Amino acid sequence: MARFGHGLQSLAEMAHLLMRPYGLEELLEVAAEHAREALGAATVSISRLDLPAQQIHTILNVGDLGPGEERWPAAETYSIASDKRLSSAILDKLSSEDAIDDPASDEIERRMLERLHKGSSLTTSIVVDGSPWGEFYATRHVGDARFDAESIAYAEVLGAILAAAISRSLREKALEELAFHDPLTGLFNRRGLDAEAAEVFDVPVGVTREVAIVVVDINGLKLINDSEGHARGDDRIRLVASSLSEAFSPLGAAVVARVGGDEFTVMVAGRDVQEVVDTANALLVRLGGPGSEVSVSAGVAAAQIAAGTDLRPTDLFAAADRAQYVAKRAGLGYVLLFDDLEAQSA
Repeated sequence: MARFGHGLQSLAEMAHLLMRPYGLEELLEVAAEHAREALGAATVSISRLDLPAQQIHTILNVGDLGPGEERWPAAETYSIASDKRLSSAILDKLSSEDAIDDPASDEIERRMLERLHKGSSLTTSIVVDGSPWGEFYATRHVGDARFDAESIAYAEVLGAILAAAISRSLREKALEELAFHDPLTGLFNRRGLDAEAAEVFDVPVGVTREVAIVVVDINGLKLINDSEGHARGDDRIRLVASSLSEAFSPLGAAVVARVGGDEFTVMVAGRDVQEVVDTANALLVRLGGPGSEVSVSAGVAAAQIAAGTDLRPTDLFAAADRAQYVAKRAGLGYVLLFDDLEAQSA
């Protein structure tokens, strides 16, 4: 009875711990470490189900790991199609325990325990929002008592607590994605761009950073929407979004955002402005070439940013937007650099 009471206390502690605003990986790590101690386990592993592939992918292993095991494995997968015990545990939600010296235990699992130099194991499913999500797996050392019915009951309740925390974490991540990303293109939205720009403009003392802003506007999008329908207009928006991402990805830390109906902004840090202009010009040629369904206009502004600079991200955005506006009104087939515009006005 005392042991059962300790289990209830441990589960209460787990529930309290997992109420904190962890990211998913940190959440799983906290849960795994706590569960290993509570179960007296040698190791605890948490895996994610890939149902179409009929596999589980191990995300995390904690504890006294066996040969070949890693804490954060890059490619540790197991087939559930060829493992009836594993399939039953995850898909049918039937928990199981096995021991290396028990002839009645599953043969595949006994071979696994032998490979890991462990004596017994416990498997239960993690069910998130009513659907199988993954596997909770624990082992004990050779010579330690094997897992019993009370251990399985504890693991099942723990799995339910963990599943609720995973569900909350995934919802929060989805809400964050909605808050900082454009749902049509998957790019950053204005809020996401502002957050990224704040980091880029936060330059350490003694460091100078080249920052270039490219503002891109789709030509004639309103006419396309009016004459061909908004679905066709959305197709053009997605085409420009993917083209921008593809064009600027070779430049490294490029942030691409959709900041209006037909307007995009690209922020590139640490690259020469001419390289940015050349990339944007190549994109204009590609999108404005024969057979292209869309054309764009673009303006660029760049500056050297240092600690304590008075220049704000909005200042650079406005300069690039001004260059883009002039390029669009003039029907230019090339990128207009704000510095060139200023020189013309002088």
